[in-house]
Amino acid sequence: MNNKYFTIQQASEGIWGAISVPGSGSLGNAAIIDLGDITVVVDTTNLPQSGALLRHTAEQLTNKPVKYVVNTHFHGDHVNGNQEFMNSEFISTVWTRDLLADMGKMNIDLMQQNIQKLITSLNHVRSQQGNPHMLTEIDYDISVQRALYNSIPSLCRVIPTITFEDKLVIQGTKRSIEVLCYGGGHSLSDAVVYVPEEQTLIAGDLISTKTIPVMPYGNPYAWIRILKRIQKDRKVNTIVPGHGDVSNSDRITDVIRFLEEMIAYVSEAVASGESESYWLKQGVLKGYEDWHLPQYFRWNFRWLYNSMLVQNNR
Repeated sequence: MNNKYFTIQQASEGIWGAISVPGSGSLGNAAIIDLGDITVVVDTTNLPQSGALLRHTAEQLTNKPVKYVVNTHFHGDHVNGNQEFMNSEFISTVWTRDLLADMGKMNIDLMQQNIQKLITSLNHVRSQQGNPHMLTEIDYDISVQRALYNSIPSLCRVIPTITFEDKLVIQGTKRSIEVLCYGGGHSLSDAVVYVPEEQTLIAGDLISTKTIPVMPYGNPYAWIRILKRIQKDRKVNTIVPGHGDVSNSDRITDVIRFLEEMIAYVSEAVASGESESYWLKQGVLKGYEDWHLPQYFRWNFRWLYNSMLVQNNR
């Protein structure tokens, strides 16, 4: 069942995580849920090729076609494989559906230009690095971007047709799912999928395992509130995260701690009067140097630093 794009990790009875192989191009994790009479897939990875393998794997594991696909949010690494599930029904929040619809048709040239700019930027950061972990992670990232660049001409946007605002329940013969939204934290609208019978959460990018959370254009304050509400409202034993391995509820605390420490660190930087470049030279926040995607710490810092500067100048 494993392939070059993802490995299958059993999360609980009837639930599997399709965990992205670093550098393969699939990037975002997905999940497969067997409700007994219904198969559900949560997120579809970053590429049509990995999406096709995900559908095939789901059919093999459950012996049924995929009836529903849930898109946790609108980012490409969680929806670009949608086109391989055209016999399924797509579910998302109202806002995620609108965001995908508003993007319109794929602009192949513009998307490829933007990816080329990102690859150039990553190569520039790489040339200034001596840290082996950072070099490995940047090399993975460049491989992912190249795979996406090559896939863009074949990409089709797929818009969900079933939408919800706060909660949608699908009842199967063996287990059920609650598709929940507490607002936006990582993106403008984030859904999670909770399986009460197995106390398992498929978290999208609200939760990652030892991976730097990507913050720009989200809301870190709301993100923290959402995670604390999940802790309060749901008993979670197992998590399929948006990035990293299947794990347990400790990962919720990890992400809350990172976001809180990031806010405090950037607040200190803004108050110090020192330049953004001075703080960027300090490297990744202490305690998180060995996490995946460390190259995105700079992006997080710049975005939050400039957001706070704008807020302070109002």
